[in-house]
Amino acid sequence: SRSTSLGQQLGTTLVVLVLGLLVTNITGWQPTKEAAALISGPITSLAIVQLLLAIDLRRVWPDARRLLPSFVAAVLLTLIAVMLSGLVLGPWLGEPLSVLSGMFAARFTGGSINFVSIARAFDPPESLLLIATAASHVAFAIWFALSIWIGQRWATPDPASACESRAQDEPQVHKPLSVYGLALLWGLGVLFASRVLELLFAAVPAILVLTTVSLIVAQLPGRVSRRGCYDEGLLLIQPFFTVIGLSSPMSGLLGEGLPVLVFATLIVALQAVCLLLLRRWCRWPLAETLVASQASIGGPSTALALATSLKRPELVLPSVAIGLLGYL
Repeated sequence: SRSTSLGQQLGTTLVVLVLGLLVTNITGWQPTKEAAALISGPITSLAIVQLLLAIDLRRVWPDARRLLPSFVAAVLLTLIAVMLSGLVLGPWLGEPLSVLSGMFAARFTGGSINFVSIARAFDPPESLLLIATAASHVAFAIWFALSIWIGQRWATPDPASACESRAQDEPQVHKPLSVYGLALLWGLGVLFASRVLELLFAAVPAILVLTTVSLIVAQLPGRVSRRGCYDEGLLLIQPFFTVIGLSSPMSGLLGEGLPVLVFATLIVALQAVCLLLLRRWCRWPLAETLVASQASIGGPSTALALATSLKRPELVLPSVAIGLLGYL
């Protein structure tokens, strides 16, 4: 993503995602459940902490207000898309339609945590759950890739965010190793404190504890010692997309899983197209609309990753905030 012109246009996240898709679909190799759980759990949590440690809360509310209308529209359009797609594909899908509708409505209004929670409640057959999981990964991956491409090609950069992005990028080459060591200590400290508080407040969702502690610490004095956090967060979020790419085999989906794949893809496509059309009518900024859509389709982590891929660091915290609304 740094040494080739195509890679520079796509960005690291999209390169990682595409490579993962290619590897799993050409070789058939997939990560073990334990490895995927390690990456999707502690490593991604540390990435979220590092990215949030670079946030200045004074800038959050104006950007969050810009994301909220498009996010609400994205959620409503997802629900409409689920019902319309179910009416069209109902005869093809058969009996699993209602269970799939519930799981995909949850998945595409708040991400994979919603999907897992609803799947536990419905307890579908394992074969159906595996197909639905892979189908949702493929549909998400396609829209995430398109979002990066559309945003990089047509989104108008915000002058303030461009200055902030340059401020983040400019010193990157010159930062000594000690800067990243300090940043890692901050991140591990916050992660440890969050784990302790999760045990004390077991009724509170873990992601809320994690983000709250991260944001409180981010406002403490000593911001200079945290200047490596943003770069580390960008690096640590990439394994999450590696796992998504490697967990999206097409072979099983092009056979008996084809109706489920079409169902998931049609839901995402309807939401995306209708939201982009609504965005033109309402004159919402393109980057904000894409991030809001991603907060709905993929949840806070993927919305955060899209905001950083589009070089809009001021949208990182608002994207997480509205993604948490999707959990609710």
